[in-house]
Amino acid sequence: MSITGRGAHSRSRRRLTLRVGEHGQIKLKKMLQEFKEGDRVLIDPTASVQRNIPHRRFFGISGIVIKKKGRAYSIAVGQGASIKTVDLLPVHLKRL
Repeated sequence: MSITGRGAHSRSRRRLTLRVGEHGQIKLKKMLQEFKEGDRVLIDPTASVQRNIPHRRFFGISGIVIKKKGRAYSIAVGQGASIKTVDLLPVHLKRL
C-alpha cells in the first residue's frame, strides 16, 4: 500500500502546470506590478514561482487589496459568509 502526500498543493497538478508558451522566465513587469488599496484583483497563481503560492481553494477567486505587507499584498476574499485574508506576492495577482 502506498502513502500519498496530503500537503497544501496535493491534487492540484493540472492547475499548476505550465502551457507550452509559458515556460521559461516570468516577465519582470508581472513581478514588479503594484496595486493600491481598494483595487480589485484576481488570484491567478504562476506555477513558475513556487514561493508564496496560495492554497488551491483560492485559485481563480477575486478579492480586494487591503494593504501592502513588505513585497506582498493582503487580499480580502469572500468565502461563504466569512471574509478571509490571503497574503500574496504580486506575481500571483491580476488586476481586474
